Amino acid sequence: MSQPDDPGAGRNPEYGASLHYNLKGEPEGGVKISILDESGEEVRRLDSVQSEPGLNRVHWDLRYEASETPKMRTKVLEHSHVPIGDDGWRPAGETGRVAPLASPGEYVVRLIVGDEEFTQRLVVLKDPGSTGSEADIRTQLKVLLELRDEANAVVDLINEAESVRDQVMRLSERLRDMEGSDEVLAAAQELDQRLVDFEMTLTDLRMSGGTAGQDRLRWPRQLYAKITSLAGYIGGSDFVPTTQQLEVHERLQGLLQDAQDQMRALREQDIAAFNDLLAEKGIPHVGGSGIAESRERRAES
Repeated sequence: MSQPDDPGAGRNPEYGASLHYNLKGEPEGGVKISILDESGEEVRRLDSVQSEPGLNRVHWDLRYEASETPKMRTKVLEHSHVPIGDDGWRPAGETGRVAPLASPGEYVVRLIVGDEEFTQRLVVLKDPGSTGSEADIRTQLKVLLELRDEANAVVDLINEAESVRDQVMRLSERLRDMEGSDEVLAAAQELDQRLVDFEMTLTDLRMSGGTAGQDRLRWPRQLYAKITSLAGYIGGSDFVPTTQQLEVHERLQGLLQDAQDQMRALREQDIAAFNDLLAEKGIPHVGGSGIAESRERRAES
């Protein structure tokens, strides 16, 4: 047993696959490395890829691209002291991402240096200590990828609602002291409350995200946290999901569909009616840009 900061202590290598590449010089346009599955679909694009001349190394932790996390543009309910970041958002109080572990099989490492592309075969082996079969792991991966996509769908809904609420809040601040703005301000408050009620089914807006995590003891977890938690339980072993886990997954899929229907109704009815009122007053409309931003980020990654 070594003592902390013992200079003679060893250090384990990073988990996963170590990828090495040698560059003759610093390339124009940098270096990009991605992992493809057997069908040629990109499952992960690696970050922090160096482009220094000579030998370089980057690690793939054997995980697929992780789900996103919401960007909260409004203050925490009942905790207005929690600040919004300089870039206009804060992390959600409920955190968690779905990052499925790759199943055993063949993959391809794709290296792009400037205009040139290189590929190398990579084989992921099953842990010899695991008693789960490769078929079990592939079945599990399929469910985890579905949960990842469903987590992203919830993030899209939260981001859209947060974007509209942020716009409504800023509009209300501008109109607060203007004569004849009472009707718009009342409608803005009503729309904001409808969006708050909707968001509360996805993530509890009272959660401040403190490091101690007391918030998760005070209030029940909502759809976003339930999806990421289920993924964590399923991915904690090398076995197929249990019947009970699949039943919970099916129920969460139904709740997600309900939430998407509710957001569609808010978009087509409540937000549309508010924008009609703004048009009558000659005020620019509000809209949900958050979902578009999320999809653009995923398309780029």
